[in-house]
Amino acid sequence: MPAAPARPAASPKPAAAPTPAGETVVAPVDGAIKPITEVEDETFASKILGDGFAVTPSSSMVVAPVAGTVTLVANTSHAVGVTTDSGMEVLVHIGIDTVQLEGKPFSVLVAKGQKVAAGEPVVAVDWPAIRQAGKGTDVIVAFTKPKKVARLTVLSEGAVVAGTKVGTATPKA
Repeated sequence: MPAAPARPAASPKPAAAPTPAGETVVAPVDGAIKPITEVEDETFASKILGDGFAVTPSSSMVVAPVAGTVTLVANTSHAVGVTTDSGMEVLVHIGIDTVQLEGKPFSVLVAKGQKVAAGEPVVAVDWPAIRQAGKGTDVIVAFTKPKKVARLTVLSEGAVVAGTKVGTATPKA
């Protein structure tokens, strides 16, 4: 009896494209975390600039909430932007209407183009000077390019410590 013809080997199926891993998001300052919708600035609270969260600070050192490259240092030192390696853009806005203080209560510790790790110090803040000027003190973290973010998950509530994980941000593929 002749042998049955050999069957061709099954074609390997292409592997499914890996889903991008979520990037760690850390608290930008010691304090109490809250939803961005509770910030007393309508631009942030309505998520016009993107989703995120805020921390009512209890310490003066603000750290990078994500790892990446510093892509913005505001002329008035009240905001720093970091772009992750996956292209998500994150704005750290220090205080409410603090642009009006012309940089006086801020000491910027990073420069545009500098690589930073999540939790690395970026700005030292004189909160008493900000309060004395009648400005709000929330430190706001906003993911400003919503088209680049598949999902933002903020896990923490209540008290947080600067540099500790509070969530993840998953980039769109």
